[in-house]
Amino acid sequence: MIFALRNARNPLDYFVFLLITLVSVCIAMVLHEVAHGLVAKWNGDFTAKNMGRLSLNPIKHFDLIGFVMMMLVGFGYAKPVPVNPYNFKHYRRGMFTVAIAGVVTNLIIAFFSTMGFCLMWLALKHATSNGVVEFCWYIMQFFSVLTSINLSLVFFNILPIFPLDGFRVVEAFTHRGNKFCAFMRTNGQYILWGLVGLSFIVSAASSRVSLPNWFEYIDVLGTYLNFFVTNLGNLFSKFWWLIIPL
Repeated sequence: MIFALRNARNPLDYFVFLLITLVSVCIAMVLHEVAHGLVAKWNGDFTAKNMGRLSLNPIKHFDLIGFVMMMLVGFGYAKPVPVNPYNFKHYRRGMFTVAIAGVVTNLIIAFFSTMGFCLMWLALKHATSNGVVEFCWYIMQFFSVLTSINLSLVFFNILPIFPLDGFRVVEAFTHRGNKFCAFMRTNGQYILWGLVGLSFIVSAASSRVSLPNWFEYIDVLGTYLNFFVTNLGNLFSKFWWLIIPL
């Protein structure tokens, strides 16, 4: 929604950008969760399959709060796929591979959507009619949003905070009863909500009053995501420009 408000040139743009964001969020979140379930199945746990969660139907993975977060600020979560690690053939390997499956999927989507952006930029550059220019521009915006949302999901989910995927990776390589894991299981969700709440407060304050440049760095989560999403997105673009002829 913030993307739509900032970039819309007219009411039609606003509607199209909302649709672009909605489709991008659904793609990113659904494939993220399905990847968890598929890798769990490959490791011997059929819980997600038996509960009908290996589905591309967005309703199956819908979480109201996580969805609203994704639409508003570009990072959030879907309803977690149920996993029973005690069904894994190899416990630690299963825990690790299932934990990283979602973010690896998002990383792959972002990588190829960056290619789509570059191809649309070339098409836009060589377009002659206004209709083709407009079409290419909208598709280019779609790939831009899709890249941004997927990279945001990657860097948001790799944080070692319960219940995110990064915590599951840490948990996979630590012994049962580890103090950090125990602390995060008890307090992780509060830390996460604190970071998200701070991000909202800083964003709201910045949009209403003039504040010094350093104030934005109080938003630790937003600063972290913006830095890594922007730089990795630029790195992907540079890679594709080495391959795609200008």
